[in-house]
Amino acid sequence: MYKGIDNLGITYSPAETKFRVWAPERKKIEVLLYEDWKGENKEVFEMDKLDDGVHQCTIKGDLNGKYYTYLVETLYEVTDPYSVASSLDSKRSAIIDLEETNPEGWGAHKIPPRIWKCEEIIYELHIKDFTVHPSSGVKHRGKYLGLCEEGTSYNGLSTGIDHLKELGITCVHLMPVFDFFTVIEDRKCFYCEYNYNWGYDPELYNVPEGSYATDPEDPKNRILELKTLIMKLHEANIKVIMDVVYNHTYLAENSNFNILYPGYYYRLNEDGSFSNGSGCGNELATEKPMVRKFILDSVKFWLEEYKMDGFRFDLMALIDKDTMKEIVAYLKGAKRDVIIYGEPWAAGPTVLPHDKMSIKGIQDELDIAIFNGDYRDAVKGDSDGYIRGFSQGNMKHKIDVETGIIARFYEFPHRSINYINSHDNLILYDKMKKVFGSGSEGEIVMYNKFALSILFTSQGVPFIHAGNEFLRTKYMHKNSYNSPVSVNQIDWSLKDRNLNFYNYVKDLIKIRKTYKEFTMVNPAEIGRKIKFLDMGLQSNLIVYTINRKITCESLLVIHNGNDSEVTIQISNLISHMRYWYNIKPESITLTEIFNNDGIVQHRHDLTDPNEIYIQRFSTYIYEIAVYGDGYCII
Repeated sequence: MYKGIDNLGITYSPAETKFRVWAPERKKIEVLLYEDWKGENKEVFEMDKLDDGVHQCTIKGDLNGKYYTYLVETLYEVTDPYSVASSLDSKRSAIIDLEETNPEGWGAHKIPPRIWKCEEIIYELHIKDFTVHPSSGVKHRGKYLGLCEEGTSYNGLSTGIDHLKELGITCVHLMPVFDFFTVIEDRKCFYCEYNYNWGYDPELYNVPEGSYATDPEDPKNRILELKTLIMKLHEANIKVIMDVVYNHTYLAENSNFNILYPGYYYRLNEDGSFSNGSGCGNELATEKPMVRKFILDSVKFWLEEYKMDGFRFDLMALIDKDTMKEIVAYLKGAKRDVIIYGEPWAAGPTVLPHDKMSIKGIQDELDIAIFNGDYRDAVKGDSDGYIRGFSQGNMKHKIDVETGIIARFYEFPHRSINYINSHDNLILYDKMKKVFGSGSEGEIVMYNKFALSILFTSQGVPFIHAGNEFLRTKYMHKNSYNSPVSVNQIDWSLKDRNLNFYNYVKDLIKIRKTYKEFTMVNPAEIGRKIKFLDMGLQSNLIVYTINRKITCESLLVIHNGNDSEVTIQISNLISHMRYWYNIKPESITLTEIFNNDGIVQHRHDLTDPNEIYIQRFSTYIYEIAVYGDGYCII
C-alpha cells in the first residue's frame, strides 16, 4: 500500500521546501507558515491531494528557521508526525537545514569498533538523572552537554562521562531522548522539582527532547547538542543505544496521527475504544502498512542522521512480528554490528493476536536479544515485593541461576540481556533494603555485591542501571517515571560513601573483560567447557569450572548463597574435579583472583592452607593451573 509513498515530511533546500503529508480520508489540508514559534502571523498555502492519499505543496524561497503546522479541513491544527525539528514544547514543527546541526568533526568522527557478541556491557541512564544533582560537578547539569563534560568530579572522584570511561562499560543505553510530551521544555522550569519524566510518552518521534538542550527555543540547538553527546561517547569508545517507544503515543484521540487519519494509526477494541496493551491508554497499530512505514522511516533516520549504534524496543510485544522483521532486516543490512534488543512483553491485554506479538521466541527467529525476566527473578526474586531469589538465600532458584549462568534460558547467549533491575521497579539497593529491612548497612552491601557478581560472571549480555555500581537509592519508589527530580537524580556523594563497593563492581567488569571465558557465544562450547560440581555441601552453593585452554588451565567459580561461611577442602574439591579432569593432586595450584574485596592475587598450595573459606553470600573466582606430569581430559 505504501509503495512509492516516500519523502513524507519536508524536503528542504535554500531554493524551496516541499511538504508532504499522508491523510487519504481528509479532503483539505493547508500548510500554515509562521515566522517564529509563538507569534500568530502566518501565511496559508493550500496543498494538492494526490491519488495515493498524500497532500503536498512546494513553497519557494529559503524557509530555514521558519515554523509550520498543518491545518486539517479548517478545523484542526497539528504538527507534522515526520517533523525533524520543532519549537518549544512541540507546538510547531520547524524548518531547518540539518547540515547546520552537525558539530565540528561530526562527519569524520570515529565510531567505536565492533563489539563481539556477549562482550557488550550495557549501562542504562537517563540524561537528566545523571548530572542534574549539584554533586555531579558539571556546568550544564541534567543536559546533553552535561554528560559531555570531561574533568568533572566529586571529592576527587570522577563523575559524568569520565565515570563511564573509568567504570569500563562498552555501551550506554539512553532512556528516551526523542521529544516527549509531559515535561515543560522552558529553561526556567528545568530544575523545578516536579518537571520530570522518564520520557515514555512520545510526541514527535524524530525530534530530540528539548528540555535537555541549553537553548530549547532554538530548534537546531537540541539536535547539535545531542549529536555532540553521541560523538563524545563515541570518542570515549562507548557505543550509543537509543531507547525507542513505537508501541504507543502520549496523546491518542487528539494526536497528530489520529487527526490526520482518524482510527487508522491505533488499535481499536470492538466498541471503538483504544486498545491499551501499553498501559498508557493506546497502542500504535504497527501492523498497518503506513504505521509500519513510519516506524521504519524513523529508525532509518536515527541510524543515519544521528549515527546510533543500537536500539532498545520498549514493550516490543506490541510491535507485530512482521514489522520487527522489517526493522531488523534493515538495521542489520545497514550496520553489521548494530545492537538490537527489546522487552518481550506487553503491559496489559491487547487486540493484537498472540501469534503476531513479538514475544519470547522472536529472539531466535530474528537473532536479536531480549530482556531475560527469568534470569532477573531467579537472582533477586520478585521486583517490588519481599520474595527472595538465589542472591538472598532462596535455594529454590539455584537451578534457575545455574541455567542463567550457562545462558540456557534461550538458545544462544547473545540473545539474553541479563539484568537484575532496569529503570522499572525497585532499584537493586531498595529491593535489598525492603527484603532485609532489619539488616545492617553492611549486610545490604553484601547482598548487592553478591547479586552483581552473579550477573557479571554469567554467560550472556550484562545490563545495569545507572547508579547500581555505587548503591543508588530511589527511596523505595518502584515506578518513579514522574516522581520529583529529588527522587530520580543521582547523588554522586554515594560514589564517595560507597567507594569500596564501586571498586568491587569496576573489578567485576575488569574480570569479565579480561577472561573471555565469561563471554562465550557458542552454546556447544559453553556446554563443553563449563562443568558444575556437586560438592555435597550446603544446598545453596554453586560451584563450577570453566575450561580455558588445552594446557589444562581453568577458572573455578564459587557462588555461596548460604547464610553461613563455607569451608571447602582443597583435596575434596580436587576429588570432585577429577570426575572431569584427570588430575594428579600434586600437580595443581589454585590462585585466588577475585573475592568479596574484588580483584586479588593469592596462591593456594595443596597443603598450606589445605582449605579455602567462602564468606556468606559472596563469590570467589580462582585460576586453576595444572603443571608437571598432571594432565586433563577436555
